[in-house]
Amino acid sequence: MTAPPAFTPQQVTDAIVSGLRRGSRNADLPPADAARQAALYRHNLARCQQHVRKSLAEGDYLQAAEKSWGAYAQTIKAISADRRFTVSHHGAVIGVAARLALLAGASDPASGRALSGALAYARSLHQHFYENDLPDETVIASSDAVATAIDLMHELFATMPGAQG
Repeated sequence: MTAPPAFTPQQVTDAIVSGLRRGSRNADLPPADAARQAALYRHNLARCQQHVRKSLAEGDYLQAAEKSWGAYAQTIKAISADRRFTVSHHGAVIGVAARLALLAGASDPASGRALSGALAYARSLHQHFYENDLPDETVIASSDAVATAIDLMHELFATMPGAQG
């Protein structure tokens, strides 16, 4: 991947809004509520990431899989809250993530592929928690891909002053 593309706040907001159209329970947040929500999601993200590392080290691949999905979802929720939107269900997480991947891919195809792939991995890990259907090595590799994509999303879609749409 090359240097991260610079997106305008409006481009990121538009991607989020287009991803939210799939869901009906997502709302605009007042600025103070948005800041609180984003901070909470980032706190939850850090806890999920810590749990992923611990679970992988202990060989608890079901928990590692579910917490990887949790970390991914918390990232999408935090990015959305930064722009004053609540993402309240799985469909909205998936819709927003897909639109952010498309936005990234329009400027840098490698980043777009990484984010699209991570969405597929995160969904697969979430399903694995209920189905226990993936080999341990797949859980490890998928968790790593999701963690890398989370870092990339923070890099690509960092909130800038005045970024709320």
